[in-house]
Amino acid sequence: MERTTRAGRTRPTGMTVATVIAGSVIFLLLAIPLAVQVITAFRGPFLPFGVSTARWSTENFVTLWGLRDDFWDVLGATAAFVGGSTVLSLLMAFGLAWVTVRTDAPFRRMISVLVIVPFIVPPIVKAQAYLLMLSPESGVLNQLLRLLPGDLVIDPYAFSTMVVIQSLTNVTFPYLMIVPILTGMDGSLEESARVSGASWGQTLRRVTLPMLWPGLLGVMVLTFILGLGSLEVPLLFGQESGKDIFALKLWTLISAGAGELPQYGLAAAWGCVFLVITTIAFVIYLRATRDAERRASISGKGFRPTTMKLGGWRIPVLLAILVFTMLTAVLPLFALLWSAITPYPLAFSFDALRTQTHFTAFGEVLADGEFWASLGRTLIIAGGSATIACGAATVLAYGIARSRATGWTRSMDLFASSSVAIPAVIAGFAMFLTFMVINPVIPLAGTIAALVIAYSYRVSIAYRAGFSATLQIRTELEEAALISGASRLEGFRRIVAPLLAPTVFAVWIQMFILGTNEFTLPAFLATPESRPLSVYMYAMINPRSAQLYAPDQGAAMALIFTLLVFAIGYGLQWLVSLRSIGRAARRGRVVDAATDALGTAAVAVEATDATDTRSVAAQQVAELTHR
Repeated sequence: MERTTRAGRTRPTGMTVATVIAGSVIFLLLAIPLAVQVITAFRGPFLPFGVSTARWSTENFVTLWGLRDDFWDVLGATAAFVGGSTVLSLLMAFGLAWVTVRTDAPFRRMISVLVIVPFIVPPIVKAQAYLLMLSPESGVLNQLLRLLPGDLVIDPYAFSTMVVIQSLTNVTFPYLMIVPILTGMDGSLEESARVSGASWGQTLRRVTLPMLWPGLLGVMVLTFILGLGSLEVPLLFGQESGKDIFALKLWTLISAGAGELPQYGLAAAWGCVFLVITTIAFVIYLRATRDAERRASISGKGFRPTTMKLGGWRIPVLLAILVFTMLTAVLPLFALLWSAITPYPLAFSFDALRTQTHFTAFGEVLADGEFWASLGRTLIIAGGSATIACGAATVLAYGIARSRATGWTRSMDLFASSSVAIPAVIAGFAMFLTFMVINPVIPLAGTIAALVIAYSYRVSIAYRAGFSATLQIRTELEEAALISGASRLEGFRRIVAPLLAPTVFAVWIQMFILGTNEFTLPAFLATPESRPLSVYMYAMINPRSAQLYAPDQGAAMALIFTLLVFAIGYGLQWLVSLRSIGRAARRGRVVDAATDALGTAAVAVEATDATDTRSVAAQQVAELTHR
């Protein structure tokens, strides 16, 4: 780890320096903004520094508690909104995962693709599509419901409607996490219960759920935090219904109206309260999953996942999945298309399709210079933030994975994994405060660079993937490089990094797609000169945007945006699959060559002197690195 100088002192190696730099970057991304938010909560009431009226006090928390009716209303509304949507999305995700993994339902691969496709659609686009789909007069879903007896109409601004919509937008995330959990559970345990006379309900309650509980609890906590930080649905639906959901409350406090000052200090106090709540949820998740291996059911002998035969339930299950697909993909996209080709909100009819439709909105969007400028900014911000997060996280993950387990390494591992416990709305507001405070010295507020830095806060996604991938690489490869005289940094750069590249690139694609879809962070940070496409699109569908308001162009832009994200995401995935095929064919030869190099060096120790040993090992590792 260290090299000794002639004076007897030690100096850190290149790999140590790289690890420290990566850790510092992650510390700046996570700790500094949160610290500024906490300081703002206790030092206000406007900004904590650079303002003559700023002073240390608990005034913001006193004000918050003085508005206790408002406080409990926000807390209750947020709990109902986030908790209800989390439960609904988990139930739907578990059912879909169970059907695709543990049953003999037909078209299971197609079902899994249909569930994943909404993940590509930007959240602000999905929220806009649901708002159009549920319009009382022209919404396609309400039109279909009017065909049924009873004249049923869904109020799009009802609180229960918001909960259901939020759950539908979040189904893909828990589904992707539950599928591997179900795949890894040995079905023989359930078979044993049924052979013993247990019913399906008893088997589910006494065998299946206890085995899956740690994983499901983790999915529930992460889905809860994801919903807490989501601004899209509350912003588009909640303003009309007047419900004070936390994300909307934070947005309202800093978006002061005419003649009002933004209440940064009070907003920071709100953020601290909910940050404590998410931290407690994250700690519960860590404690509940620390002994998850005790419930592991996969072994090298006797493991066999079983498939449940649906029998007479096959048709009802397929109908339920068809309804889900209609609500999450078909009807929302149709509502967007109908809004894009009609000049004003209009109920669907074949006569309107023949006389009222036009496609000029698509041409106007493609001819709009601001559309291309915001699209370019989106790609720059998403690509830059994904690169920073993946680069810093991979280096730090390797440094910690290959270090001795100490209090410092365990603390850093937990800290680098903690960004999942920070809701996007809190991260966006904390970054906003940070850039406002440092702006007199480092003018980053409202710039593209500020958005790149803010988007990088999801570094824990890349860190956990890099840490797991590093543990799967045999240390013999690095030992061969060290024997040949290479430093740890050279071994990492020339041997480990190429082996980690497929995983890192796959995570980069995921973070890039998340960046292109992001709306909550730029809603707090972007200006007209730096706004990405998601914010510009919101301005076109928001009636309060004055001259920018153009709902048909906004719908057309949403469809074009979705197609672009879909094409870029799947195009990059296709490139990764091609590289993975080639690497898989060479990986076995690389590992065998490294082992041979290490064995040759060991034999050379007995037969030659140290100089010859280094030459032999260096030649072997050079050939390995070349391959």
